[in-house]
Amino acid sequence: MAAKKPLRALSPFLAWPPAIARQPAGLRKLVDGLVDSQWWSRDEIETGWAAQLQLLLGWATANVEFYKSDPRWLDGLKRLQGPKADFWSTWRSLPLLTKPDLHQHRDRLRTARLPPHHAPAQPVRTSGSTGIPVETLSTAVTGRNWGALTIRDHLAWKRDFSKRMGAIRFLPPEGRDPNGVAMRDWGWPVKALYTSSPGSAIHMAHPPEVLARWLHRVDPVYLLTYPSIAAALLDAMGATGRPRSLREIRFMSEPLDAELEQRLQGAWNIRCADMYSANETGHIAQDCPEHGRLHVQAETVCVEIIRDDGEPCAAGETGRVVLSSLHNLAMPLLRYDLGDYATVGEPCACGRGAPVIARVMGRVRNYARTPDGHRFWPGSLGKLSAIEAIVQFQYVQTALDSIELRVVTSRPLSAEESTSAAELVQAALGYPYQVQIKTVEQIERGPTGKYEEFLSLINDN
Repeated sequence: MAAKKPLRALSPFLAWPPAIARQPAGLRKLVDGLVDSQWWSRDEIETGWAAQLQLLLGWATANVEFYKSDPRWLDGLKRLQGPKADFWSTWRSLPLLTKPDLHQHRDRLRTARLPPHHAPAQPVRTSGSTGIPVETLSTAVTGRNWGALTIRDHLAWKRDFSKRMGAIRFLPPEGRDPNGVAMRDWGWPVKALYTSSPGSAIHMAHPPEVLARWLHRVDPVYLLTYPSIAAALLDAMGATGRPRSLREIRFMSEPLDAELEQRLQGAWNIRCADMYSANETGHIAQDCPEHGRLHVQAETVCVEIIRDDGEPCAAGETGRVVLSSLHNLAMPLLRYDLGDYATVGEPCACGRGAPVIARVMGRVRNYARTPDGHRFWPGSLGKLSAIEAIVQFQYVQTALDSIELRVVTSRPLSAEESTSAAELVQAALGYPYQVQIKTVEQIERGPTGKYEEFLSLINDN
């Protein structure tokens, strides 16, 4: 019997994890490798991160003008290659890559050449939810990684591909029929490995009553949508209006509020699964099926959550989310400041070794301020649902002592309801802000459907 040929390396700049760094037989083998690696220890993960990040920094400083021309990155690589290098202290001394950097130096952040197995490179555009739209590149390797992590999540949650999937999300103009768009199956990557049930999708901008009719007609077992859409459906349909077959809602794009999760579980008796991702880097973290904690997808992204002084946050502390995509040679993002804040979690009892994110707080522009300089993340914003006439709302901080409450209503608010709404805003935020209520026809979402319940217009500078 002939000996098996060793797996071929995709490039000398990929070393970890082995399932990604070596050329596999196909997507299924990559999924199998990632199913195994989710049980690696934290020490194994950090050792792998260090090896892969050093190779990636070597690639970037040799092939990407942005890094080649900045002596800080070159000096960092030299120090990492020294005989007594302390990897993590050296790594944390490197500069942050910011969204303005990405916006202003897009072409200089792209590699001049790409190894064959990584091609082609495809443009990826963000929604600009921090006010700075940016464009990055994905590759064949990063796309395959995304697919394998998606399958791993389906397997962890034991989703049944023979059951109907529905999606309420942003769709291109040709897919915005109010009756929805039929899908032959669950789509890629599921269709690459499994036979799956037909499904349906509908554009998220239709009124809640249109979405509710679609949901009842399609009657999916699994629904993929935004938290704000689920909240609107729950308000429109009530506890007795749950679609007959619905068992799970998977959330994307917006932070999932614990209060909404509890309402959905209580009223509709369904399970909720969250995911945290970014267009620039792909998967960041996925919900634990056993304990509901966000596990970093450590095989493809290094996640740092850092304090203002640049040091790593301890469990329970909230800091800036800094990402390094481990395998993107077309446009390496090293120590990329995503613009999000998140809270570090304790290790998960499920046994997975990846770092845990206890909560994604949101963007810089999603935290509130008070005149005395206090900053905080607003919570319990859904209290306004107690006022029946309010269909949708958005808190907008216009000054240190002022909140503009934008509301879409089914009828004009009475004086008593307006007073009650202002009091609910103050109670939710825990501060006696001046509240101005502004009735609007609709509350705009971002270009890809993201919705922000709280938005600050105050410039920190």
